[in-house]
Amino acid sequence: MPNRQHLSTESLIGDWLENPAGRTVLIDMLARRSPDARALYAIRELPLSSLITLSNGRVTTDYLQLLVEAANRMTDRTPGDTTTGHLFASAPPPAPDDWEEPLIEGRFRGKTVVVTGATSGIGRATAVRVAREGGHVLAIDLSTLRMEALLEKNQDLDITGVVGDISNQDDVNKIAVRVRGRVDALAVVAGVADNMVALHEVEDELWESVFRINVDGPFRISRALIPIMLSRGVGSIVNVSSQAGLRGSIAGSAYTASKHAVIGLTRSAAYIYSPRGIRVNAVIPRPTKSALESNYGSLGGAGPLPSGPLTSPETEAAQIASPMTYLLSDDAANVTGAILPADDGWGLA
Repeated sequence: MPNRQHLSTESLIGDWLENPAGRTVLIDMLARRSPDARALYAIRELPLSSLITLSNGRVTTDYLQLLVEAANRMTDRTPGDTTTGHLFASAPPPAPDDWEEPLIEGRFRGKTVVVTGATSGIGRATAVRVAREGGHVLAIDLSTLRMEALLEKNQDLDITGVVGDISNQDDVNKIAVRVRGRVDALAVVAGVADNMVALHEVEDELWESVFRINVDGPFRISRALIPIMLSRGVGSIVNVSSQAGLRGSIAGSAYTASKHAVIGLTRSAAYIYSPRGIRVNAVIPRPTKSALESNYGSLGGAGPLPSGPLTSPETEAAQIASPMTYLLSDDAANVTGAILPADDGWGLA
């Protein structure tokens, strides 16, 4: 008889992932509640029963018992048994930090790329990757301290820092002067969240602040730099929107409306400027550890897994910077008007 190791609700999640039947059940069934099955690695030292507490009761004891029964039936099944035929043998997904950034040497050589929100999170990862691939980066951010840290840590890269507010027209005018008549691409990353404030609770100050940063900023910096792109007949703009730009369950009214506006701005500009050589696209990341503070809760508000860090902030941000830099580069020469999810399927739930 084969050695059939049964699992229980008190078996460690790591044991479930290492057991072929247990891994299959978790990926095929539990992961449907949260598309990022890799999140399980973050809690592999906890027993399966801990999901009850971590999910605030959305995962029940009865549900976990069904998983146990399915895994153990799969372990015990004989050839030709079809009771678990809907399950398939699954290899373990790679651990999040196994991902390595695939640099493309020289992809941005000779190009000037403006990156806003450039000193943290996605903006920092995008700025550094463009520079590592040979580009000159004009890094824009409000924080003097973070700008100093960015430049200090990357002295070997061609990054010029500008402390400024892209929602302020005087600052934007200064940025336009600093590009010295040439800008090949613009990544608009800077943004602010609203902490799930309902429509009837939104105060004027919050509404105006969120729209000033999330909508006025992209509008003003794009308006200033597009004429420079038009003068050369080529350019690429990549905006960062959000799942809140696609659906209403992610954030409060102000942030949701602002990110819908970013998508509208992207699509309108893509249509208008496509015949004139300028591509405009947007990336939809999943919530990513950065300076942008927000109360997102658990994954999508519906998954059973905790919202704690599943990868290092640097890895998460770099994974979003990868499609960002693709769209900024000539690799995406025929791509415009795309609203590209970069969320591990997070938005499919």
